[in-house]
Amino acid sequence: LKLIPRDSSDSPFHPGKLSQQTRFQRIVNFSKTRANHNHLSSSPSSSPSIHLQVLKQGFFYTVRVYIGTPRRPHTLLMDTGSGLIWTQCKPCVNCFSQNIPIFAPNDSHSYRKLPCNHSLCRQLHQCVNGECVYSQRYAGGSVTKGVVSLETFSFPLNNGGFKPIKDVVFGCSNDNQNFTFDSISGILGLSYSPDSLATQLGKSIEKRFSYCFPHSYSPMTLNSVLRFGNDIEKSQLLRTTPFVRETTLSGATTTAHHYYLNLLDISVGRRRLGFPQGTFSLKQNGTGGCIIDSGCVLSFLDEKPYWAVMRDFEAQFRRIGLERVRNLTVGFELCYRHVAKNVNANVDFDGYDVSLTFHFEGADFEVEPKYVYFYNKKEKYFCVALMSFPGKTIIGAWQQQNTRFVYDLNSHLLHFSPEDCSNDRM
Repeated sequence: LKLIPRDSSDSPFHPGKLSQQTRFQRIVNFSKTRANHNHLSSSPSSSPSIHLQVLKQGFFYTVRVYIGTPRRPHTLLMDTGSGLIWTQCKPCVNCFSQNIPIFAPNDSHSYRKLPCNHSLCRQLHQCVNGECVYSQRYAGGSVTKGVVSLETFSFPLNNGGFKPIKDVVFGCSNDNQNFTFDSISGILGLSYSPDSLATQLGKSIEKRFSYCFPHSYSPMTLNSVLRFGNDIEKSQLLRTTPFVRETTLSGATTTAHHYYLNLLDISVGRRRLGFPQGTFSLKQNGTGGCIIDSGCVLSFLDEKPYWAVMRDFEAQFRRIGLERVRNLTVGFELCYRHVAKNVNANVDFDGYDVSLTFHFEGADFEVEPKYVYFYNKKEKYFCVALMSFPGKTIIGAWQQQNTRFVYDLNSHLLHFSPEDCSNDRM
């Protein structure tokens, strides 16, 4: 599937010319809302391959899928932190604006409602007046309601054709309130949840999917590809860390619907901070833990470790002799005036070689300096692109740039390695 940047010229939702500061402020505001959503929802072969282009919608990564018979295109937010796939449906009680026609169940020959006795309805949703219904609430007051349904989804193949998959469980949402999606149709859930696309496709994609977000300074605009199964190229360079198995209060061991990782420690530059064991552990009551999330742009650190990390960044930049910039409206704690090493050279911002490393169980994820910061080239300042959040650590999309990620749901492993994601094309 093609991943489409919101600011890409390919995007129907291109916002026009916005200043970098305005873009950064939008990203900060959305990421804070997203972090709240994660916190709330985590409390207790040679045959052609599916090939989705990833499109960056400003601070969203989206994919274009085709729903119904005859198939019609819909642009959905690619979200590793959500389960249920949903799109807006007619007849609307409340619908937000979208550029393409809203899905009309009556116009599709393959649409039907999910029976109330279906296992996914009993497990995840509820039956009201003979219909399997859902109500999904997000932080910031957004809510979507509708009927859980079955439909044929058609996915682009790497040979140029389409692969129709019948009876995909999805949400037909006709009541959608307080969304700031512009014209995105809905959400493509890729979490561990039984109703996510990754789980539903299951064996047909070897329970694996992969993406690689390309880098751009203001901000990400290149398209890339969401790959599944045997469309994922093998690499000997991949590092591996396991997903955390959640132990519930009853003592049962399950897999959290979010992709939790066992974060052990953090380094700023070459200095390892030495956080006590268990600082980032997932607690039985659902607090704590470290999530990797494509639907959150920024990375968040739990409050106490956040301030320790900020103090270390501040000390390193003080030694370099940089001038701190205060009272900016972008919402970051640490910002500095950028002094070019060579005023005659038109070179990319390099972050003064102060990187950020997340030390996971079995693997270190080093974020290159250029992906640790937001850099305002026009105003010549940069900010450490990290935010604090009480009780949760989240690795967001900005810090995931130019890294190949492979999610293996069968082995419960995350593989990753540095890659030039601009070469990941359809």
